[in-house]
Amino acid sequence: MPRGNRKTTNGEDHFLLMALRNGPLTREEISNTYRRVGGLFGIPTPAPRTKKYQKWQQELDDGLAHLLQSGLILKDEGEGYRLTERGLAEANTLDQNLGRFTGRLRVFIASGKTAARISIIVNALLSVLKLGVGLLFNSMALIADGFDNVVDVVSVIVVFLGIKYRRELVSTLFIIVVMFITGAWIGYEAVTRLIQPEAVEASVLAITAAVISGLVCYLMSIYQYTVGKSKGSLSLISQSIDSKNHVFVAGAVLIGIILASFGIFIVDSIVGLVVAIMILKSDIELSIETSKIAGGQELDLSRFTRAEERAFEKHRRNYFKSWLLFSLREANTREKILSQYKESFSTEGLPLINHFGFPKGFDFENHVDSLLKELIDEGLATVEDMDYQLTDKGNKLLKRKLASQRYR
Repeated sequence: MPRGNRKTTNGEDHFLLMALRNGPLTREEISNTYRRVGGLFGIPTPAPRTKKYQKWQQELDDGLAHLLQSGLILKDEGEGYRLTERGLAEANTLDQNLGRFTGRLRVFIASGKTAARISIIVNALLSVLKLGVGLLFNSMALIADGFDNVVDVVSVIVVFLGIKYRRELVSTLFIIVVMFITGAWIGYEAVTRLIQPEAVEASVLAITAAVISGLVCYLMSIYQYTVGKSKGSLSLISQSIDSKNHVFVAGAVLIGIILASFGIFIVDSIVGLVVAIMILKSDIELSIETSKIAGGQELDLSRFTRAEERAFEKHRRNYFKSWLLFSLREANTREKILSQYKESFSTEGLPLINHFGFPKGFDFENHVDSLLKELIDEGLATVEDMDYQLTDKGNKLLKRKLASQRYR
């Protein structure tokens, strides 16, 4: 059935309604709205005459046709598409619902106390799961990881108290001491088992426990990191580091359990030793940062970044490097490039983005000089008296990119 005959709205219809909420838009302006949103994520729109472009345009036409059929929009000559009274009412309702949802979401991710409470509950449940399964099947890796979660429960309680009574430095110092004791104890037990190996019983339950632990700890590390960074909380950031360590441990535990099913028990003890080393390494890094803060330095949150965050920023930077290559066809000075960027990637009026506040606009102004330098170093552009021009090599690369991607 063609999408134009649908009887209910979906996510794309919602996007179109929100896009038209600020006033009429032509079809080209609606397409440009999609491009601007995609650009914030570093996602280029497909180039004309490609199959992806044709599919995208067909989906856009189907969505507009469905909204026209539903009586939510009208098409005016010259002005393009606009909302009807019923369409505006639905768009306003959608805006209010999104506002309430994102409001609750902001409270959830902006409260250090809430993050601490959730961390206590999650770590308590994980410690019961890991210790129970670890003791049942004699897995040193699961026992070590479970005991680490028990310590995490105590640590997070201290973090909660530190946030509540504004003594975060004291709570962080406590975490450092506890992490050291935990790492030393797990290391001792692991070395003991390496000297005198013990059989480990592999089971579906043990594998399931490792998988659940990895997934939950990954989500918790992101949550703790997000709240910690937004609140400038070293305690929560330190907790996110510990949760991230548990993700790697869960993967190693899983490998150890699988190998145990083949009678290779030493890997389980090695995993326990790796856990200890990771804990002690994180403990040293956290100690160094804490000592700097205790000495009067400001907390430098830029020191704490996640691999996903770095990968996303690298992806976006590469996208805007390609966009800069495209921009140099018309803009040959830094000022013109920045003006073109502001015109092309303004977040004003973008559906959903302004509700969720993510992703933030790319800090192009602080990157433009280094991006231009990269293009020059790679022989893709030249500069003379602050006048930038594409080289033949740059034009050839741009032509290849434009065959599959669109930047305006």
